[in-house]
Amino acid sequence: EADEVEEQDGSHGGTIPARGLRGAARATIPAMAGFLKRLFGGGKQGVTVPGGATIEEGTARGVDIGDPLAGGTRIILAKVDGEVFAVDSRCPHAGGQIQTGPLEKDRFVVCPLHRYLFDPRTGHAEGVACAPVKRYRVVTQGDDVEVFV
Repeated sequence: EADEVEEQDGSHGGTIPARGLRGAARATIPAMAGFLKRLFGGGKQGVTVPGGATIEEGTARGVDIGDPLAGGTRIILAKVDGEVFAVDSRCPHAGGQIQTGPLEKDRFVVCPLHRYLFDPRTGHAEGVACAPVKRYRVVTQGDDVEVFV
């Protein structure tokens, strides 16, 4: 019997030890681990932002998740077409801080360094060749939002 088993979902990129397991159990465990990782977002935790769903249409608001100076992160919540979206506060182009306040054209968050516009619904930059801004999954719960960082 083999001492290793191939990952079924491709997430491990090789083999894992399977000593002591027999038959189907050896193949089932890696597949189940991949399924659970996909189901629960790969370990990302939801953080509730009280009042996050109450931001005005066409505006952006900065929110600190933990202490950004001690491993936390700052995100930008933006409301477009009645839905709240969350993006990282750092521009992927030059690391500038994405602005809060009114959205450009009621739709785009703006990095003030070079006036790059990012669509918070997709993360993509508008009209320039730039990597997308990092987006976070948002779940609205009444007036609050839960952001998965």
